[in-house]
Amino acid sequence: MKNAIPRFTMSSITVVMLMFPLVVRAQQAAESPKVATPATATAKDMRVGDPYPLGSCPITGDKLGSMGDPVVKNYDGREVRFCCKACPSKFEKELAKSVATLDETIVKDQRPLYPLKTSIVTGKDLPAQPYEFVYGNRLIRVGAESERSDFLKDASKHLGELDAAAVASQSKNYPLKTCPVSNDELGGSMGKPVDVIVGGRLVRLCCKACRKDLEKEPAKFIAMTDSARKSADSKPQSDSGNKDAHPDNKHGG
Repeated sequence: MKNAIPRFTMSSITVVMLMFPLVVRAQQAAESPKVATPATATAKDMRVGDPYPLGSCPITGDKLGSMGDPVVKNYDGREVRFCCKACPSKFEKELAKSVATLDETIVKDQRPLYPLKTSIVTGKDLPAQPYEFVYGNRLIRVGAESERSDFLKDASKHLGELDAAAVASQSKNYPLKTCPVSNDELGGSMGKPVDVIVGGRLVRLCCKACRKDLEKEPAKFIAMTDSARKSADSKPQSDSGNKDAHPDNKHGG
């Protein structure tokens, strides 16, 4: 009996020592913050509207990608990309001011290609100085500030209408014959092209699979379509004085 007590005590101590790490790990797991996943993400974690359409960081002005992969942040559904990990905290320090400055850049960038001369909400002609705001990285123009709340009541519907207007406006003189992502011929073996509006621009893809790459680097493909459009716009001016510019014209005299 004298020897049984020490053996029992040592066995108990051994069990406790073996279980202690498991208890600690369980406690740490319970205290660790939960990381949002696509299955548990809330509405605020989901992007609204377009991916960030600019090619530069809103804080430094540096080209995105110049310091490695951009840092992507989401502000109530709006995506913003930064050149490095240090920039989001600077953007958030005076968030309202930072967003207002970013809005000014986006409005200036997208205004020349805005497809409507009427309010997306009322359908009435826009005044000489319409009320402009940015929603989901997209320029919205309405007749008066009071129409903004009406837009927000059914933003998804109005964005769809704006997309359709942009496609109708820009498809007439769309400058690319190939998909900017795959370089495959548009309307070829992949079937009917897929029209996507990003940053107010029409980008025509050969298939739905290319959309993922477009949204990964939107500024890259926006720049490609902008460059092609400017090149196409300059051709009539350079050829205007060339008498042989259309030697096969069958509709003359």
